[in-house]
Amino acid sequence: AGRPHIRVPSTDAPQSSMAASVQASTRPFQVVVWGASGFTGRLVCEHLATSYQGRVKWAIAGRDVRKLEGVREELARNHPAVKDIPILVADANDSVAVGKVLSQTQCVLALVGPFALHGSNVVEQAVEQGTHYADITGEIPWVKRSMEKHHAKAKAKGVKVVHCCGYDSVPSDLGTLMMVEHCQKKLKKKVSQMYCLIGKGKAGISGGTIASGMNIFETEKSADLAAMGSDAYYLAGVHGRKGSDKPAPFTPKYLPEPKTWAGPFVMEGCNAKIVHLSNTLYPQGPYSQDFKYCEMLETGQGWSGWLAASAVSMATLGIGASFAFSPTRSLLKRVLPAPGTGPSLEVQRAGSWSNRLVAVTEAGPGEQPTVVTGVCGDKRDPGYWSTSRMLLETGLALVLDADKIASSGTCQPGGVLTPATAAGNVLIERLRGAGFTFKVDA
Repeated sequence: AGRPHIRVPSTDAPQSSMAASVQASTRPFQVVVWGASGFTGRLVCEHLATSYQGRVKWAIAGRDVRKLEGVREELARNHPAVKDIPILVADANDSVAVGKVLSQTQCVLALVGPFALHGSNVVEQAVEQGTHYADITGEIPWVKRSMEKHHAKAKAKGVKVVHCCGYDSVPSDLGTLMMVEHCQKKLKKKVSQMYCLIGKGKAGISGGTIASGMNIFETEKSADLAAMGSDAYYLAGVHGRKGSDKPAPFTPKYLPEPKTWAGPFVMEGCNAKIVHLSNTLYPQGPYSQDFKYCEMLETGQGWSGWLAASAVSMATLGIGASFAFSPTRSLLKRVLPAPGTGPSLEVQRAGSWSNRLVAVTEAGPGEQPTVVTGVCGDKRDPGYWSTSRMLLETGLALVLDADKIASSGTCQPGGVLTPATAAGNVLIERLRGAGFTFKVDA
């Protein structure tokens, strides 16, 4: 009691688009964590309290003041300076109240999912209030609707709306950018084929992620799901881009340049769409005229590699089928973790992930392509510890490194963007500073 919290009423209209012209220094907060009482939201707050308290002006926001006060009290046990962090209270379904919250910050970090149910007002008000936005969604049909509705206005206002800023799809997107720019700068060649190979790792399970995945099957039209599954340019096509690339198969495949068997990776359907969108929005032109991207789970060479890839294929098809049919979804809801739950801190800190990156350059008649390899990874859980830090560093890059991003010449000034085209190499450097690996092999 007595600690600051602000309940945002909906009696008056929020600030209009005039807010976009407000000087950033006049806003009380640099970042607001929207959905701070959720599982991943609490982790974002933990990162802020541990690494940035006193250096960044921030607040927490959501609809339940008691839960938010509980988050603050929990943080304050290990970080006493956090005890007075402001709390902003608003319901995601109340556009007026959301607008009042977002008009107070330079950037909002959105963590309330499923985003198709709870995220649309937040994106709309971010654009309206001139506030940068970043989230951790993997709900690609909703991302497409966000692009169609908000890209033109966000671009005109210089607002960056950045979806998919967690494990889906920062490693895939920024890893590809790193490899493409290395080949362009060091070899003077464009990349015709990019591989992102998911290696061994340890990860926990969150109820929120499960709920978002199920919501896609429950609410999206079958035609949209079919288009998303069959069209590598599902997002890039919003800007008119097409090509000959196809989504990775659900069957085992031998990949010649990486020299490995591989099986399907469940989030390829999200990550590949984001990479192709980055290729479309990259200010210096496409990565190549018919750029191709393949993301699969690496299983090794020989018969053992094929058998492992086959097992991955069967497991992936089984998971997809269980999510697609209503009776099995109902059963899974009873036995899998509920929204708001996830792995313990001990499990997260014992987690890890590593992606092998392989870039194949364009080659003229009679030439052999050059194959360049690299890696990105982290020694912590991908879906929660890593994801929460990726989102935070994305938001801080948009706020603290805006001049550096603008001067790089490789990012867009506004619109519905990707991590690579919103913050690019500046974000890669921030992530390296936070302990992540992004490296091109010598």
